[in-house]
Amino acid sequence: MPHAKGMLSKFVRAVSKANLIIAYGVSTVLLLFGAIMLYEAIARHFFNSPTTWAFEFSKMAFGFYMIWGGAYTMLCGEHVSMDIFYSKWPPRTKAIMDSITFVFFMIFISTLLYLVTADAINSISFRETSNSTLAQPLYHWRASLIVGIFLLILQGTAGFIKNLWFALFNEEL
Repeated sequence: MPHAKGMLSKFVRAVSKANLIIAYGVSTVLLLFGAIMLYEAIARHFFNSPTTWAFEFSKMAFGFYMIWGGAYTMLCGEHVSMDIFYSKWPPRTKAIMDSITFVFFMIFISTLLYLVTADAINSISFRETSNSTLAQPLYHWRASLIVGIFLLILQGTAGFIKNLWFALFNEEL
């Protein structure tokens, strides 16, 4: 059993570390988002020259930031939850419930991955562009959603492994 614990622990640490590194990298997108909005505000208000691309690009950048940040949010335990009963439970009961509800998470996230992948393949096949005057390509944004959802699946699986281990053996992984 110690060998299994070591392997599982390495997997959980590797996924968590990867998502932490990715989250710090993706957080630069938030800086880009802010810079674009600042540029747009200055151009519009001080030079009476609004851009045709800033709003659309910032919307895409923020969407990318949100989906890729989901795994980091899960790593930190910051997703919205119903704590009416949960917060009063002992740690092992929480781990058992989290292990059980992981099934529902996987059903939801697998369905989401399937639908987003189908949408991305369709978008890539005809090189989808936006309907704005900018007509920016959208297929690369749609494809990036697949990666973000996959990162969320990996982090959810790592959390499941930790919870299941604690539920079965009453010790941290």
